[in-house]
Amino acid sequence: MRKAIVLMMTLGFIAIITALVLYTLTISQRSFDEVSVIDAQNQFSLTFKDFNSILNSITKDVNDSDTLEILLSSDIPPLTEPKTGIVIGFEMNSRMKKINLNMLLNNLITSEGNCDQNMTTRILCRPLKRFFDLYGLRSQQTMLDLLIDTVDKNDLELGSETEIANDDIDFAQGKIYSYNHLKKIFKKYYELSSDKNIFKINRQSVEDFFYFGDINKSTGILDCKSDFSFTQSGESEVKDPLSLLLPSSLLEDDSDYCAMFKEESTYMQNDPELKEIKELFRVGEFDSNDTKSKYLIKCNLTLGTSSYEKELVFDYDIIHKRIDRIEESVSRE
Repeated sequence: MRKAIVLMMTLGFIAIITALVLYTLTISQRSFDEVSVIDAQNQFSLTFKDFNSILNSITKDVNDSDTLEILLSSDIPPLTEPKTGIVIGFEMNSRMKKINLNMLLNNLITSEGNCDQNMTTRILCRPLKRFFDLYGLRSQQTMLDLLIDTVDKNDLELGSETEIANDDIDFAQGKIYSYNHLKKIFKKYYELSSDKNIFKINRQSVEDFFYFGDINKSTGILDCKSDFSFTQSGESEVKDPLSLLLPSSLLEDDSDYCAMFKEESTYMQNDPELKEIKELFRVGEFDSNDTKSKYLIKCNLTLGTSSYEKELVFDYDIIHKRIDRIEESVSRE
């Protein structure tokens, strides 16, 4: 019954989007060829303003991890307004199934990047080290110092020339805001190390495992449900940040990580390291009643014509029913 309700909700969402396109994107009494770019820009602004209420509507019955999974797995194809040819697309996925890179780095500031200081620092460094190993980074401590110095607002360098803001007054400190911000750190890493392996890491590589959230861990969780994607051959593959985080002895293909992290599980009762991981990263499942936390959905809204496309990436907090932040906006002609 619950799945049927959510299915109807998803179909209703598609209907709402269709109605929105037909209502806001119709251009009459004019030649669309002459005004396509201008109108696409204007209509994008109108469309985005409506999305907060649309998201509020489609998420009102999403109150547990099962209904959330059904919503996020729904395929919403791009829709075309027939008169103008304007195409609108919308995709969404969970931010909270990724590791909050800013929170992790903020917790490492007091240790000054010493990953062997205690069990806590070893756990915090583990996903970074495993990620760096995936791409064969040769100067991992330099990269770690650059990342921590970016989140730490003081001007003291952990390594040689790792405080980027000392050389670039326009470089933002306090947190890593986006992948484009992270690319500046990658560029500095190459200048210091000459390690070309850094260019193997792209946006998708990073976003498979990390997101750029608040530095305060109390506002978010690490969703223990695995996130599935598909290869070009159509086979499913799991992009699971817990594979970077958990001890090797607990990594199994068929592991139910959510069950593993429940308080009554034998793992939690017998493994102090697992307890520390749960505490540090607030590992758990989506719960709409947890109003002290945020649960962010990454939303990608596109509006385009044959000659113009605008893309907007923003985060929607499904618990508090509001747009949390706008990450970036890109226009292409």
